[in-house]
Amino acid sequence: MALTRLGEKPVSNVDTDSENPSVVINAIWDVVLEESLFSGPEQGWKFARRRFHGIDRDSSAITVFAQESATTTTVTSTHTLIAGDMVEITGTTSYDGTYDVVSVSTTVSFVITATFVADDATGTAKWTSEEFAYRFARPTSTRVTNVQVGGVDITDWPREGDYVLTNMEDEEVDMLYVAAPAAVTITNFPMHFVTVLWRTLASHLAYDLVQNINLQNQLIQELERIHIPRAIGMDNREQYVREFSKSWTEVGRTTSLIE
Repeated sequence: MALTRLGEKPVSNVDTDSENPSVVINAIWDVVLEESLFSGPEQGWKFARRRFHGIDRDSSAITVFAQESATTTTVTSTHTLIAGDMVEITGTTSYDGTYDVVSVSTTVSFVITATFVADDATGTAKWTSEEFAYRFARPTSTRVTNVQVGGVDITDWPREGDYVLTNMEDEEVDMLYVAAPAAVTITNFPMHFVTVLWRTLASHLAYDLVQNINLQNQLIQELERIHIPRAIGMDNREQYVREFSKSWTEVGRTTSLIE
């Protein structure tokens, strides 16, 4: 469809054809698919939505405490902290509390501002901060669209690298996200998404194959103004909406189960 829209001859199999335009299509396919998944409804295309239940708060087990200086202590624990972070330590006799991370030399230890007391050789380190006190690993995805605790939406969460941060005090959260390209199944693509996909592909191919920037701009405008909004409307129809209208009973219909 993309090649036909560009006035090009279709190919029978892009995987076995070693000539243009198959080479170009194969080169940009992953980028186009991810772009198409990223665009669309705010909560993502329904076929590509996924929910990850019970993502635990980012933490790691502590195995050793050692003196670093008169005012600092080295904590041995596999971690993802960086200098300037804050870490909450629990489950110890001598170090329970929140500390500044002074420095990080390896991924298995970090230095905190605390006077060395003893090697408790136990406990848990949890990333924290003054604004967003809890960090949760983001699932492999195109984008995260929603974070919940106990079915209640969290409205104040930002994404930072591979993590989602929130000040919701809980040990685990659920995340609604748009699946990564590798996690979607082509046979599940609804026709309205297929239309967005091949038109996005055509807009990328317009300059590569026919060197026509005006055509490329036209295809992008058609996609953004017509086809993506239309596809979003079609996608929104794929759901059950509870009927609250009383019109059924107002015209004399029964609400009782008829045996």
